[in-house]
Formats: sequence, structure tokens, C-alpha cells
Amino acid sequence: PFVAHAEPTAGLEASTSSPLEMKQFDDPQGVFSLRVPSNFFTLRRTQKGDLPDAKTGKGRRGSSIFTAGNMAKAEVIAVERFPTRVLLEENGIQASGDLSTFPAIGDATAVANLIVLRREKETQKQGIKVLDSVQVSPDGKELTFRLKTEIEVQKPELLMEQYGVSQLFRITIAKATLNANDGNILAVFASALEQDFNNGVDGPALEDSVRSFQAANQEIARS
Repeated sequence: PFVAHAEPTAGLEASTSSPLEMKQFDDPQGVFSLRVPSNFFTLRRTQKGDLPDAKTGKGRRGSSIFTAGNMAKAEVIAVERFPTRVLLEENGIQASGDLSTFPAIGDATAVANLIVLRREKETQKQGIKVLDSVQVSPDGKELTFRLKTEIEVQKPELLMEQYGVSQLFRITIAKATLNANDGNILAVFASALEQDFNNGVDGPALEDSVRSFQAANQEIARS
């Protein structure tokens, strides 16, 4: 279930550690580029069965075409690609007319919800979700949002004893773009556990990754 808004929670004390070093990743297939933390592994999917189908936006790995992460801290950056019309048709919405900007597609929060629901369906994630900070760029080509998801905890009393908290949350920041101009939405999702996201180092690095994410204009690439 979604909650429209939530009161901001107090973050942990800001860290005095240095910012994480970042590295540039330019997609060898010319679809996107972004920066990721230097200590993250990177994996660009290239096998046909692993890539999302051009018509359905689904493959063995869902809509994912790229993953980067730090498994020791459960921090992940993922890039997904799927047809704009599929996002709408899957939810019983007629995909007709101009779909080249997010305002043309529909209400920004509603579209962000559809993107999240599509992704959660593929990953089978559950829990209460709070969607906020939904924004559209002035040209209507980019949609950004933030998601807070509660993680199911088997033994909250043990969590409280070890870490001083009885609940766990995952923070996800995302940017979806229509700048490929090929009928597809390209989206980047960067996530971490709330305590890591708020440590003053990891959160800013993930935010930098999302800000740096760019889709290559496929109209130019084809010309």
C-alpha cells in the first residue's frame, strides 16, 4: 500500500568522512551514461534473453539492463528500460496521442506510482511504501521521485537490542527520462538502507549517480 506523504524522520548525525569517489560508466551500446561509486561492481546485460523485449519491456531480468552495487551494504543502482505504452496498457490505460513528455502522459505522481508498481511487481517486494519528492523537469522529459519502503523484520526486539531501532526502511531515489526519444522510458533507481543513506556519505553518492544519469538520444544515434 502507498502512503502519499510522511513526516520526515530525523537523520543520523552527518558524517565527517570524505565523499565517496565516483567513476564514470558510459554504456558501450550507447544507450545511457552515469556515475557510480568507485567501489561498486557494474554489470551491463548483453545476452538477448537477459535484455527486456523491445515490445513488452520484459526479459529474464525484468526490465533491467544495468546493475551496480555494493553487496556488503545492500546498496544497488539499477537502470531499467521499457516501452512507455506498455507502462500504461498494463494498467488499463489507453496509450494514444503524445507520449513524448511526462505531463502529456499524465499526472506526475500517478506516473511515478505506475513506474514503482511495475518494478515492485517484478521484484515481488512488499511493505508500506511512501512516495514523495515527485518532480518533473521544466522540459517535461524527466521525472524524479523518492520512495521509502518498510522492510519486514522477523525479530524486531533483536534489531532494537543490536541497532537501537525496531523498524528497517529502504530509501530509493529515482529518475525516469524520455530523452531517448525512441518510445521507451529509461529509469535509474538507487537505493540503500535508511541508516546508510543518512550517514552523510552514501546518500550523497547515490544522489550524485541519479543526477548524472543521462539517456542518449536514439534519434541522433540512428541518423
